[in-house]
Amino acid sequence: MKRVFFTIITVIIAGMTALNSQGQGMGQGQGQDDNDRLTAYKIAFFTQRLDLSPAEAEKFWPLYNNFSARKSKLQADRLSLMRYAAQNEANMSNEELATTADKLSQTFSDEATMVVTFNNDLKKVLPPAKVIRLYHIETQYKQQLLRELNQRRQGQTQSPGIRGRTGQVQD
Repeated sequence: MKRVFFTIITVIIAGMTALNSQGQGMGQGQGQDDNDRLTAYKIAFFTQRLDLSPAEAEKFWPLYNNFSARKSKLQADRLSLMRYAAQNEANMSNEELATTADKLSQTFSDEATMVVTFNNDLKKVLPPAKVIRLYHIETQYKQQLLRELNQRRQGQTQSPGIRGRTGQVQD
């Protein structure tokens, strides 16, 4: 059973990588490799901790990927709107500021609606216990990435034998 499970995961990863490569074009280099590795890591992290069956994984991943992409787009739009407002606040009329505030508020409302819809869709493909576990696992995943990033940063700046700004070996 585990062999079938890992075969399916491998096929999913390969398919996502192929689709991503076609959509992004060739010549992406190291950045694309990093994205592919991060995607594979995320799939393994979630699949293992959610204990997804092959049938569940087949239904879950398209749903989750769609939700994640839409949520990321919405958050990027919100960030762009906030940057625009911060940079142009002095030159904006009260009406423009009010409209911008309304647009920002609407992005939060849209995100909340998206989460509720996603939750309802999830309950159609996963048992309720796994739906609850997913929300916890998302937090664990983010924390794990931050931990690993911090460890890499500390390892690069604090490891013995790493040269400091003076060029001398630090102990």
